[in-house]
Amino acid sequence: MKRYFIEEAKCGVINYGPSGVVITAVKFSVDDVAQWLYVVDVEGILNVVLTDKDIYDELMEDNGDEEFNDYVNAHNIGDFEGIEFDGDYFTTYASMYDDPENPANPLIRYLLTLNACSMEEVDDLVELAVGKYIDEVDIPVSDEEEEWLEEMAEEEENEEDE
Repeated sequence: MKRYFIEEAKCGVINYGPSGVVITAVKFSVDDVAQWLYVVDVEGILNVVLTDKDIYDELMEDNGDEEFNDYVNAHNIGDFEGIEFDGDYFTTYASMYDDPENPANPLIRYLLTLNACSMEEVDDLVELAVGKYIDEVDIPVSDEEEEWLEEMAEEEENEEDE
């Protein structure tokens, strides 16, 4: 079974648009092979990027460099280890909960929790996981995950009532 070791994590906001763009980066390694997983969250729409190098600063600069944008687009992914993103939190949570044994679930939960937290919580969440295997970390439930869980419970309750 794969184990994901968290080497580094970052999260910031670009003041762009009404709510800003949240950029979250997690450097993880599996069997001594390191990669970076990014979420670029534009008003709740998730763009997920997987690279071998750190591009966080360039993403935060948002300088509109066409070559860099092509690089990011070429590394944009729609799923990771069987977990679907499809642009939003709910699709991703549904994909994770449909396969609770997927060893990548804690990594993606951590990435999304870090992405969804307030800027005041970033340092604590970074400290929570960096230098550890993510499957050993008690990841808090984000507001988005809680909302999804509540919606799923309501749907289940409505199905039982029918």
